[in-house]
Amino acid sequence: MSLIKDLITYKIKFGRAFKRELERIVELDQMSESEILHLKSEEFVAQYRNAFSNTVFYKNLYQKHGLDLNSVKDLSDIGKLPIISKAEVRANASQMLAKSRICVFKAYSSGTTGTPLQVYRDFSSTIKEYAYGHFFQQMHGYQLGDPVVSLRGTLNRNTFSYFDKSNNVLYLSSYHLKSDRIDEYYQLIKDFKPKVIKAYPSSMHILSTELHKKGLSLNIPVGFTSSEVLHQFQKEIIEKILNTKLYDWYGNAEQTVALGQFQDELYREFPLYSHTEFQDDHLITTNFINAAFPLIRYRVDDIVQLADCSNGICVIKKIEGRDDDYVVLENGQKIGRLDLAFKQVKNLLAAQIVQNERGIIVVNLIPDERFDKKDLEGIESNLRDLLGNECGLRFNTIGTDQLIKTSKGKFNLVVSSLKQ
Repeated sequence: MSLIKDLITYKIKFGRAFKRELERIVELDQMSESEILHLKSEEFVAQYRNAFSNTVFYKNLYQKHGLDLNSVKDLSDIGKLPIISKAEVRANASQMLAKSRICVFKAYSSGTTGTPLQVYRDFSSTIKEYAYGHFFQQMHGYQLGDPVVSLRGTLNRNTFSYFDKSNNVLYLSSYHLKSDRIDEYYQLIKDFKPKVIKAYPSSMHILSTELHKKGLSLNIPVGFTSSEVLHQFQKEIIEKILNTKLYDWYGNAEQTVALGQFQDELYREFPLYSHTEFQDDHLITTNFINAAFPLIRYRVDDIVQLADCSNGICVIKKIEGRDDDYVVLENGQKIGRLDLAFKQVKNLLAAQIVQNERGIIVVNLIPDERFDKKDLEGIESNLRDLLGNECGLRFNTIGTDQLIKTSKGKFNLVVSSLKQ
């Protein structure tokens, strides 16, 4: 029965509509920057008019700001429109629908900072999302049917593994990634001989750490990460132990932003997925692929480090993470980018910072067997450079099963009860 279900799911996901959309994206990718910017302007106007004409929320909002259906004529008019927040979406989701409820289904954000946000998608936006994701992976050598091992929390806690024959995907549970079962993971992956691994960065990192402890390694040519910030200290051990080349994807459940990492390790936007305005401590995003639930100038509290943003086409050096991924000092100052403290520390396998009180942090470390006092002193020195001498530091040695993760199995470098 599950084979039939997998086959039906495959036909729906990767059928005629998917192929048409993928062909469209490939054509867009061949266009010049000026052509893309022109089309982006047209898409923005179309989404504005769709929202104004077909939703209660936007019509009321824009009329309050003195706007009418024809107030936006191209992308240069974007500054006329107010920015909307996650709180506004949470409170007005039903009034933001541009289609009947019977034509859409619910989706949820991960809720790492509180209650998960409910949004809506339709069949068209779902197929477009699949197509953009496949386009990105196809650029790095993946083709439908290639053997894939997936570690993304897809399976429940009672299922260790499942093979989807239709997609040629071996699903492995991310909930059982512990030292006492690492031999099972190793043997299953080795026997399957995957070309690709897809996983949360933390799941792939734990797998690599436990394999390293046992003196084991695998050969998986390509790896795709998503849904969490990929830290450099994670990337180094993953690529070494799995003998893989990692490519990261950054997106959100709201379908308002998508950035993919390329051969040069820089991130780029995908043509006509959305429009992103890059601010110092947040993003302002507008979706193009979901006409059923338009989100226009929607604030996303993530921080990115730009490499270049000339001619309206932005290139991103690094995804920094959420703006609340910080430590709070005694005087209230917030310090972020703490992954720098663990950069180039040779004998460290993993780290996580826990804060429950202002001005004091607990630093949980998973050391390599060669980790010594000099390595610890290096980490402490790095943290002092970032946090100053007044911040209290306490170091613990832990196992991978003691890393704190969210209910969906995601990893945050800083875990703070102060955020609440």
